Amino acid sequence: MDSSKKGGGILMLVVVLGLITFVCALLLGVINSVTKDKIEQNGIETRNQAMSEIIPDAEFADVEVPADFATPADKNQPVVSGVYKATLGGADAGYCVEVNPKGFGGALKMIVGINQDGTIAGIKVTEASETPGLGAKAQSDKNWIAQFAGQSADGSLAVSKDGGTINAITGATITSRAVTLGVNTAANCVASLG
Repeated sequence: MDSSKKGGGILMLVVVLGLITFVCALLLGVINSVTKDKIEQNGIETRNQAMSEIIPDAEFADVEVPADFATPADKNQPVVSGVYKATLGGADAGYCVEVNPKGFGGALKMIVGINQDGTIAGIKVTEASETPGLGAKAQSDKNWIAQFAGQSADGSLAVSKDGGTINAITGATITSRAVTLGVNTAANCVASLG
């Protein structure tokens, strides 16, 4: 077989595959730019819905996130991506904090409500990629989520395996610890606001 024909065939294959890759990348870029605003808007609506479920009938105003919580020094420490002051009938009702701890399947996005009296109003995991049937229960199991409400927001919560009062989800201790760490981070963030 002629080696020049073989070399030309490989070159043609490389060019065709390169063009296909370029077209696919271009299409993905276009789709991303078209859907980016809608995805962002859906995230805002999900956050607002969660806050209104945690502290019903409250009005929320943005509060500046303290620098040490927006970019923590420890890579395992959750990032606080938003703090919202809740007012109810003109009086301070507490805060809702959007925090992003790392679970078993990746980053979680959750809202933590802190009452004005220093207790947890409630939590809601709004986005997770945890294992279905196990860690995903952090988002769907209302009984598990409810155990946080009424607890002291002093940043000292821990799962029962670590000597705390929070019962871990069976088979999902890493996710349970991540959610608990997110709640503690939110409590510490609110405490730093004064």
